[in-house]
This record gives sequence, structure tokens and C-alpha cells, in this order.
Amino acid sequence: MICKIPKITLGRTGLRVTRLGIGGGYCESADGYRTALDYGVNYVDTARNYRGGEDEKVIGQAIQGRRDQLVLATKTAARCAEGARRDLEISLRSLKTEYIDVYQLHHLNTSVEREQALLSGGALETAQRAQEEGLIRFIGVTGHDWQQVGQAVDSGVFDTVLCWYNCAMKEPEGAVFPKSLDLNVGVIIMNASRNDRLFSRTGIPPEEHFYRYVLGHPAVHITIMGLRSAERFGRIALCLSDNIGLTDQEEMVLENYGYQMREQGQLD
Repeated sequence: MICKIPKITLGRTGLRVTRLGIGGGYCESADGYRTALDYGVNYVDTARNYRGGEDEKVIGQAIQGRRDQLVLATKTAARCAEGARRDLEISLRSLKTEYIDVYQLHHLNTSVEREQALLSGGALETAQRAQEEGLIRFIGVTGHDWQQVGQAVDSGVFDTVLCWYNCAMKEPEGAVFPKSLDLNVGVIIMNASRNDRLFSRTGIPPEEHFYRYVLGHPAVHITIMGLRSAERFGRIALCLSDNIGLTDQEEMVLENYGYQMREQGQLD
């Protein structure tokens, strides 16, 4: 079933993306990725080091015949220019593509890593050169430390940012989102459900509400969902097609629930 998931322009990239995307690293089969793509999403995110490189290979198989319909993102964890170039060339071969739409510097979680990647001879240098060559279209940054990611965004060199955000972890609202809005940086959210840990056995709050919650922030363009279950992915995609917003009451319920879960240590 093709779901009519709303689309949005991904910040200054100008790319039109579905507001739900596929997060890599969990699905081990091309058929699994094809099933998720069949729901109508057009954004796929992976990384050079997911499953030892196998994730890119599987996605490369899955996107054959529909590459031009997709926005494809991958990442390098290399900090030096030489290592990033090597990663990029492997990623292009594994994904069976001539270009990457969004090439991201992966988990810049410390000031040391950020400086290594951004200074002369760093990974950013490779990304910028590859952009000039037409091998990548846009450059992004990812990370798990909101303060460090926010400082990377502040540099102005990144077109997109990928970080954690959910009803229990609201730190990006101060550390990342304001500058992203100022610079029109495309904001992609992971961990809307904290790797499913926010989901309850009773189904209350509804699973799709966690995704609606993050999409409700004006800085957020897209949320990606790790493909642990194609069936769950499809169900949430259908729900987001029907309704992408929450009421004020629903938002308050989620925030209270998220606060309690975090206080209890359920999200560590």
C-alpha cells in the first residue's frame, strides 16, 4: 500500500522529502527495505559502518530501479580527508549509485572530533571536494551530544543535521533548533521513540504519536524510523498519512509520559 505521507522541503537543500524516512542499520534484507519503500517514503539513511558495511550493500540492492525517486543519505565516521574519501568511494560502490544526496559526518560528539573533521585535512575537506565533483549534493552532520552538534550547526558549513529528539529528550529545542532555523538547515530526527523504548505494552500512548510529536516542532523536517519491523513501519506511515498533528492535550500527555520514563531510567 502506498501511503500519502506529507512532503516538505528539507531546509536549504531544496530536496522534497517525505516526513517519515527509513533509518538503516537494523533490516538485514533488501526485501525488507523494498517493503518499507513501497509505503511511499522517499528518504533512506544509512552509514558506512552500519552492520560492518553490509547495510549499504543491502540498501544498494533494494533501491535498484528507483534510485531517481529517492533521497539517499549515508555517513562517514572518518575524521581525516583521506579516510573520508576512502569511505565515500566504498559507499558509492556498495549503494550502486553515482552520487549521494546527503553525505554526513557521523557522530561528531566531542569538540576534538569536530575540530579534526572541520580543520584543514579533515573529513569536511573531502566532502566539499566531492560536492564540487558531483559525487555528493549536500553535506550533513550527525551526533548524540546536543551541545556538540549544535556547535557544528553554528559553523554554518552543514546543510542538514541529524540528532536525537523526542517527548522525553527536549534538549535540541535549545541546543540545536534555534540556529538550524536561522540558517535554514534541514533537521532530521532519530530516536523519536528512543529505539522503541518509549513504546508501552498497552499501546498507550499510541506509537504514532511519538512521531507526530517531533514533527510538530517548526524546526523539524523529517523523522527517520529504524526498520526493525516493516509491519510497524507501515502502520505508522499510514497513520502519518491520515494525520500528522497532535492536539495540545495529546502533546501534554506525551511530555508527562516521557518525563516519567526518563526519570525512571527507562530510556538509558
